[in-house]
Amino acid sequence: MNKKAIVYTDKAAFINRKKELNFLMDWINREPKEILFIYGPKSSGKTTLLMKFIDLHLNRKDFNIKHFNLRKVLISNYTDFIQAFFEIDYSKAPQEIKQRSEYSLKVFKLSKEIKQSLENKILAPFVVMEKELKKIVKKGKRPIIIIDELQALEDIYMNGQRELIKELFNFFVAMTKASHLCHVIIASSDGYFMKRLFEDSKLTKTSNFFGVDYLDETDTKYWLQHIEEESAIKDYELTNKQIDVIWKYIGGSMFEISRLLADLCSGSKNKKVSDDYLDQMIRDVIKGNSARFTHYAQLSKRKIQLLKEINTICIKNPLFNVLDLQQLIDNNAYDNTTLIEELNKLVQYNFLTFHPKESTYQLQGNTMFYGLQSYVESLPEGVIRMIEGV
Repeated sequence: MNKKAIVYTDKAAFINRKKELNFLMDWINREPKEILFIYGPKSSGKTTLLMKFIDLHLNRKDFNIKHFNLRKVLISNYTDFIQAFFEIDYSKAPQEIKQRSEYSLKVFKLSKEIKQSLENKILAPFVVMEKELKKIVKKGKRPIIIIDELQALEDIYMNGQRELIKELFNFFVAMTKASHLCHVIIASSDGYFMKRLFEDSKLTKTSNFFGVDYLDETDTKYWLQHIEEESAIKDYELTNKQIDVIWKYIGGSMFEISRLLADLCSGSKNKKVSDDYLDQMIRDVIKGNSARFTHYAQLSKRKIQLLKEINTICIKNPLFNVLDLQQLIDNNAYDNTTLIEELNKLVQYNFLTFHPKESTYQLQGNTMFYGLQSYVESLPEGVIRMIEGV
């Protein structure tokens, strides 16, 4: 009996990314010698890109992919880590147990005894992982470890002393730069985490950082002109004017566009969406981001000064660095240390994204830019007088 295909009225889109896919293919064809960190603004499509890359180029018998999406699992201690990265090999088990294991992630498959030894801390996990990788290479296959959201392993310790994530990085350096045994790709939506990694002098010499940005204008507008083809949306078509409005206020943020396109379905009539309905949807997003800035700054004089300064800079140029904020130090609102700490918080809370290669900051998308603009413009006169010392 043929299974009936599932039909959705809205599906995830994948637009272009030829440059990024070509980079990943070129990188994977080189001998392993560095860790690849994939960074970029939140919702720029990093995980989607990796999944597409695996599907298009790595689903071959000569590759052995170990893909760990730590977004899907809760890891709060060492035992959770072992459970996420290792599982019992059921290949020689009865058929019914084999079937139960078919849905497992592609993790390291071990005997029950070895897995228990790992859980009891009799064996070191990285020694076991290296042996398993060597077995894979001996079979003529190329192992690739891909980890999404590695920051989930922060604050976990081995034997109560050594930080797990540092030990993991040491292992990855040994597998890539030292022994050329395995490719390692790490992606994270946590810009603060990536910022710290880039500033780690040990990792800088053993790593490559590759940025995945929002879609550009050409790709974004192509998508919006072909929403039925790319997103399976048949309820409406967008006018050129509406497409220009979406590009201006949403930009190329894939998640925000996808959410907007889905939400517009409920307000469509006769294959159309009214300009007023679209404008209201966009205003709601901007209003929400403005409220986030209000909640963040509250009545902190120096936070308000910082946000005002970032707004002034970003009106002229979306990218900025610490030197552009010199005025805040000259005015004694911050010193160098406290300014960096505040910028780190803005990255950590997803107001800003950090580009490690250029050491620049950027607001997290167009809606965040207009949200900040709305926040600054709505500051009461009393607050303005306070920060200006009037």
